[in-house]
Amino acid sequence: MKQKPNKQNFSIFVARQPIFNRYKELYGYEILFRNGFDNFYNALDSDLSTSKILINSFLVIGTDSLTGGRRAFINFTEQTLKTNLAYFFPKEVLIVEILETVPITDEIIAIARKLKSQGYKIALDDFVFSDEYSELLPYADIIKVDFLNTTTFERIQIHNAISRFNIKLLAEKIETHEDFHEALSLGYSYFQGYFFSKPEIIESKDIPIYKLNYLEILQQIHKEDVDFGKLEEIIKRDVSLSFKLLKFINSASFGFSSQIGSIRQALSLLGIREFKNWLSFVVLHSIAMDKPQELIVTSLIRAKFAELLATPSYLKSNASECFLMGLFSLVDAFFDKDKKEILPELPLADNIKNAILDNEGPYADVYQFITAYEKGNWEMVNTLSHDMQIPAQQVAQAYRTSIEWANAFFLQH
Repeated sequence: MKQKPNKQNFSIFVARQPIFNRYKELYGYEILFRNGFDNFYNALDSDLSTSKILINSFLVIGTDSLTGGRRAFINFTEQTLKTNLAYFFPKEVLIVEILETVPITDEIIAIARKLKSQGYKIALDDFVFSDEYSELLPYADIIKVDFLNTTTFERIQIHNAISRFNIKLLAEKIETHEDFHEALSLGYSYFQGYFFSKPEIIESKDIPIYKLNYLEILQQIHKEDVDFGKLEEIIKRDVSLSFKLLKFINSASFGFSSQIGSIRQALSLLGIREFKNWLSFVVLHSIAMDKPQELIVTSLIRAKFAELLATPSYLKSNASECFLMGLFSLVDAFFDKDKKEILPELPLADNIKNAILDNEGPYADVYQFITAYEKGNWEMVNTLSHDMQIPAQQVAQAYRTSIEWANAFFLQH
C-alpha cells in the first residue's frame, strides 16, 4: 500500500529582539525560534528538530531580511553545539550563544576553542560566575547578565571575575533607567530589554513646535470627511513633506506613465487609505529624527504585521486601522512621554487607543499578537492564532513579509 504523503507543516517561526550599544545604536538581534506554536511546551521537541528549524530560518528567510546584515545571537544547546550547527552560518553575522544549561565539559571547551579559532564570536547566556567557567572564559567574547535575576553585588562579582579577559558585557532584561545607568557605570558594552522600547521619560517635556504642526496634519487625515483642499494647503507649506510625497508617488513601484506634478493630483491617485498610511509614517519619522533607527523600523514592522494579521481574519474591513494601531504602538518612545499622556492628544480612533492603552476593544487581539510574537511568546501566539483562525504558516509568512516591507520602505524614505 502506498504511503500517504506527510502533511506536517514545516513553517518557520522566528522573532527578533534588538540589542543596542552604549550609544543606543543598533548592534544586532537575538533571534528567538521554536518548532512551531503548538509544540512550544512539547517535551518531545528535540534538539535535532530545533536545529532544523534554525537552519531553515536562516536559509529560507536569510540574514539580510532577518537582521539586515547585523549580528545575530542564536541560542545553542549542548546537542546543537556538538553537531557543529554553527558552521552553517556566516561568522560575520552569527554569535554563538551558549545557554546556561550547557554543562562545561572538556568537549564543550574544545568546541568553543575551535569556534574561536575559526573566527566565530561566543556569548555566554545568563551568566553567573562559578569555577567551572574558568576554562571557558578565554574563548568567550560576550557575557550576558540577566538584570532581573541578579543583584548589584553579583554583577560586581561578575565584572571583577572577567576583568582580566578581553570580554564585553551585555546587560539583558534592562527594564529601568536605573538598570541602564548601573550597567553603563560597570562598563557594559551592549544592552537588551524593554527599557529600549520605552526610552527615558523626561518629566514635563513639551512637544516641540514642529511636532505640533505634524499633529495638525494627523488630525486632518484621520477625520471622517477628509478636506483634501485644506490638507493640500498644509502639505504645501512644508517643503520637505511636499518633496517626499511627490518622490514617493513618482517612484517605479506605482508605475504611472507620466510624472505627477501637483499635491492634489498625488492625493487623488494614492487614495485616502494609502495616503493615510504613508503620511502617518512620514510624520512619525520626522518626529523621531533624534531616535534610534530601529524604533522606526520596529514601528513599521508592527504596522504591516498588524495589517496582515487583520486581513484574513474577522477584522478584514479594519485592516487599515490595525496598520495605524501598529504604527502608533510605540508612540511613547517617539515623544518621550507616557502613552496615557500622548495618545489622548492624537486624532486616532478610540478602538486604536483602547487596544494600545488597555488591551481592550476589537483590535486588542491584534495588538497582543504583534507584541507576543516580538517576544517569542509562542504560547500566547498559538492561542491568538487559534482564536483568530489564522493558520500558523500564514502568520510566519506575514512576519517575514513585514520585516522585508519595513526595511524596504524605510530605505525608500
